[in-house]
Amino acid sequence: MNALTRRLPRTTSVLTVLGVVMLVLPTLIILVASLTEGTNIIFPPRGLTLHWYSDLFSDEKIRQGLLHSLYVASIAVVVDTFAGVLAALALAGPIRRGAGIARIFLSLGIMTPIVVSAFAFYTVALDLNMAGNLTLVGVGIAVVVFPFMLWTLSSALADRDPALTEAAATMGADPVEQFLFVSLPLLSPGIITGALLVFVLSITDFLVSLVLTNVDSQTLPVVIYSGLRSNVSPLLGAATVVFIAVTVIVCAIVLRIGKLERFTFGR
Repeated sequence: MNALTRRLPRTTSVLTVLGVVMLVLPTLIILVASLTEGTNIIFPPRGLTLHWYSDLFSDEKIRQGLLHSLYVASIAVVVDTFAGVLAALALAGPIRRGAGIARIFLSLGIMTPIVVSAFAFYTVALDLNMAGNLTLVGVGIAVVVFPFMLWTLSSALADRDPALTEAAATMGADPVEQFLFVSLPLLSPGIITGALLVFVLSITDFLVSLVLTNVDSQTLPVVIYSGLRSNVSPLLGAATVVFIAVTVIVCAIVLRIGKLERFTFGR
């Protein structure tokens, strides 16, 4: 029994290392392959150069795709922040008794298979004659990732002391002032964390963007995918590496200031 107990930590460590290697290895391969001097991605690379990175933003498709991704992510953040604050306050207050059912309903965006949601959004876009509209793409992605904003805000509200709002009311603050000067500052960690999570999930979204965008409104993940189907250029590898770097930086910020483990696991 003691021997088995001693082996378990070693086995766990080995499995953890293997898991990390499997996750990180594809990124490292793309990083190295994007430095090749040739016109196609190969591994190991033939010669090393950084000129693909210097040429990155001179490529019209990639530049436009990045701008489209940033716009879509911004729309999703604005929509989810506004809706998330209202929903979290409502779940913690007026509709507390039905909060469980309401929370399930508000989480349907992520509980439903994304491909089903994507084609549902596409049907709506056709009915509204807005196929390829980036604003609609942002709203569709906001619906899918909305639970992440709701969970972070709900966790932030769990730390709120109701006595503070009551004290503000006692001192003559009206409901608007209570929200602006008491509730909103207390919610700010959840808002920042949720906004960063929504931003990362939106800027990296592929499936909803693939279904809803057209040739003129492709986001960067769709541009990269389309390029891979024709010519696997190191330029696309460089775009992928930059994209991953931005995502890692934002996730690091979330982990640093947002206490993500509390928001996701309720600890």
